[in-house]
Amino acid sequence: MNTNENTAKKWQEEEALRRFQLIAPLLDEGLDDAKRLQLRKKIASANDISLRSVYRYEKAYRESQFAGLHPAPRKKQRIQNLPINYDSLLEEAIQLRKEVPERSVNQIITILELEGRAAPGVLKRSTLERHLYKAGFGSEHMRMYQDARESSSKRFCKPHRMMLVQGGTSSTGRNSPLGKTARR
Repeated sequence: MNTNENTAKKWQEEEALRRFQLIAPLLDEGLDDAKRLQLRKKIASANDISLRSVYRYEKAYRESQFAGLHPAPRKKQRIQNLPINYDSLLEEAIQLRKEVPERSVNQIITILELEGRAAPGVLKRSTLERHLYKAGFGSEHMRMYQDARESSSKRFCKPHRMMLVQGGTSSTGRNSPLGKTARR
């Protein structure tokens, strides 16, 4: 048994004990139904859980004793089976998105499949969309880049050449009226 399994078992035992401590007052056989309902509501609100959870814990204990309070073991996440050449497919998808930012992920997949780069059905929209987003080429990113390109290039743009050029002459020159007074 490795450390992950030990940690999981320890967590399950602690959670079962916590659940038992929650429902312990409800296990008294001398309680009438109204008092038991009131106690359930009080336990649920005090521990920030739903009333339904208190019912489930109580039922699980009555059916299987303490073992029924253990949380169900979690199933392992499935491992993604990406194609071997997924990195190169992602680079090509990025290039296609750069060429035409309005292309949808479905259009990119269709292009890659029609060009023979990927087998039909291998690339999934959600997976490619997630990888494009992580790489900075999601639809929101592309919209932001497009907006920035449009606004930044027009910010200081004038309609005709030489409109921003300014010229001036020195006011202390030889022929200037100020120049004569300055020499005196």
